[in-house]
Amino acid sequence: MSYSSFNTQMYKTWLYNNKKKKERKNILKYGRKWTPRMVIYQQKWEEVLKRIEDKSEAKPGDPDMFKHYQAAVKGVMAELSNDELEKAKETAEEWSNNYPPPEIQAQVAQMKGPAYMEHFSNKMWRQCRMRVFVLSAWKNEQGEVLFGMHDDNEALGDGDSFIKMKDWEDIEPVWCWGKGWRPTGEGRSQKNLKTSLRARN
Repeated sequence: MSYSSFNTQMYKTWLYNNKKKKERKNILKYGRKWTPRMVIYQQKWEEVLKRIEDKSEAKPGDPDMFKHYQAAVKGVMAELSNDELEKAKETAEEWSNNYPPPEIQAQVAQMKGPAYMEHFSNKMWRQCRMRVFVLSAWKNEQGEVLFGMHDDNEALGDGDSFIKMKDWEDIEPVWCWGKGWRPTGEGRSQKNLKTSLRARN
């Protein structure tokens, strides 16, 4: 090896050993960064929907609903005072750094909870070959306690369903009582292979 080649290799080795190490990113991101626009929509969603319906006659769930969403929120924001906009900014920072109020958490639980659990169980199986069965309990916007079970094992590596193997009805009251909630009556009920939900008053 020539002297110049030796020096070149030495510099490359030094640079490699002393380069800035990247911080390892979290594998899963379950949080969200709230923006003032998102806060305003959550707080004034009825007004936003009314604007969309008045302009396009689109109803919630219609395919055309989303194309009018940005303009409707922008219109609502344009009518807010500077103080209200500043308050929305502060609220967005508070929700991002800590957590949103219970009614907002209930909305997120309904919209994203099952997807979070499915993503988690899938990753645990693929990365750790670990099977996951999730028991969950939360309150919806009406204050009802919802009890849930998430079982995705049949779809992962020829596994067996925990729900089908066990009498999970025996587990339900123990789980509810363990969370400090006393089931006193039957409410709304939804069932499928992956997620079972039971509402308790």
